[in-house]
Amino acid sequence: LLNTIMTEDQTTIVLLEGMSGKGTEIGSKFEELAEIIEGVELKSKIGVCLDTCHLWEAGYDIKDNLDGVLDEFDKIVGLEKLYAIHLNDSKNELGASKDRHEKIGEGSLGIEAIKNVINHPKLRHLPFNLETPNEIDGYEAEIKLLKELFV
Repeated sequence: LLNTIMTEDQTTIVLLEGMSGKGTEIGSKFEELAEIIEGVELKSKIGVCLDTCHLWEAGYDIKDNLDGVLDEFDKIVGLEKLYAIHLNDSKNELGASKDRHEKIGEGSLGIEAIKNVINHPKLRHLPFNLETPNEIDGYEAEIKLLKELFV
């Protein structure tokens, strides 16, 4: 399907989002994302968006092994294909495969893990999209917190 809709003259890059692994989803393992990318003819027009909750719930320990997870992603997909991060905490434990986002610092990832993600030298240049279960006031507080954590 991607090969039928993508064109040489498109100015956008299609991003595949890594998933948490619930149900029949594909894309929760780096190998699955790499396989999808391999099947795309216009490789310069496709990339990946990683979601911190999805990574965690898919079994990637970004809390205690962020460097290892990024090294694995680089070997399998390639960091040059990483274009964005969906930033959120998780209501569930590592490997739960449920996709339950939580407010920053209120879930099983916690503040330190989020701080490490946004300040990691391989990630800090990327756009971070806040994707938490919140209202406007809550987002305002989270954005303020994230600005304080970003060094």
